[in-house]
Amino acid sequence: MIRFLARLLGIVIGASVVAGIASSLAALKLKQSASPRPDAADDEIDLVVVMDGASFASTAPAFRGGRVISWYAGTDVDLREAKLDPAGARLDIRTVFAGTRVVVAPGVSVRTSGPAVFGGVMKPGGVAAPASDAPGLEIAGCTVFGGLQIVVAEQGEEIPPWTPERAAEPAAEPAAEPGAELA
Repeated sequence: MIRFLARLLGIVIGASVVAGIASSLAALKLKQSASPRPDAADDEIDLVVVMDGASFASTAPAFRGGRVISWYAGTDVDLREAKLDPAGARLDIRTVFAGTRVVVAPGVSVRTSGPAVFGGVMKPGGVAAPASDAPGLEIAGCTVFGGLQIVVAEQGEEIPPWTPERAAEPAAEPAAEPGAELA
């Protein structure tokens, strides 16, 4: 029985090493074939960040979305200065052993969808509720051993480092007006 368990453990460790090497080689190949970083004024972006860190701030006059891939990387996508296309925008985000943070201005309607495998999607209470007929930002994300965080911030407001503790904080409740009764 012990020999069986030792062999099984050896196979699992060997498979993990082979998978890690294959993943790293695939990431390097993707990095070499990636298109150049998008311009801040582009209405559609294709941002590929592999084994690196990147910050991208959009000033697009009619942002329609695009694709963000973070593989063994950390990526910030700041959309506070971008004007969304009247028809809305769709951002496809893929993270593998990585983290991606999308920063939007207050009042922007954000919808998120997609799986998180050993990872998560954090959407704070300050994100505007999506109206059924209003265009907004749709984020289709897939995270594997990583995270996707949506942050709401005013233009010029400093964005603190991404920490799970900060992302998990509940949204602050509005203060009661003087003289109002508490329920």
